[in-house]
Amino acid sequence: MEIDLSGVKKGNWMLTGIGLIVLLALMFLGRAFTPEGNRLLTWQEWQVRKLQQAYRAERLLLLEDTNRLAELLAGEADPARVQVTVQGVRRHLAQGGVESLADERQKVADAAQAALDWASGIGDYNAAVEAVQKALEALDDGG
Repeated sequence: MEIDLSGVKKGNWMLTGIGLIVLLALMFLGRAFTPEGNRLLTWQEWQVRKLQQAYRAERLLLLEDTNRLAELLAGEADPARVQVTVQGVRRHLAQGGVESLADERQKVADAAQAALDWASGIGDYNAAVEAVQKALEALDDGG
């Protein structure tokens, strides 16, 4: 790319500087969004990128929720605290929309229910630990 600035009058240097800054910003923006192999960013490629970002965000949220459940299991059985945490986990699970994480969401839901059962006194501690461990393993396998 070649830019000829010979026709710029003395009073317009500030506008030229702003124009160059805008061009540099567009160049860096283009580099950030250009797909690998310097291909054209098509609508389909944009949708793939959005889905990858949603996958990473939802997976991270599921991992955080599962770690919160694991922390609760490490302490004493506090039904109120576990119930509030499980309600938050269920709210996050209801918002989930990435189809490839359906199995992981189900394992986190099972872990949340097992932790709630344990805290309420109707479930076994080892079963709750096993359910949380299965959820953590499923989320760790996802990369």
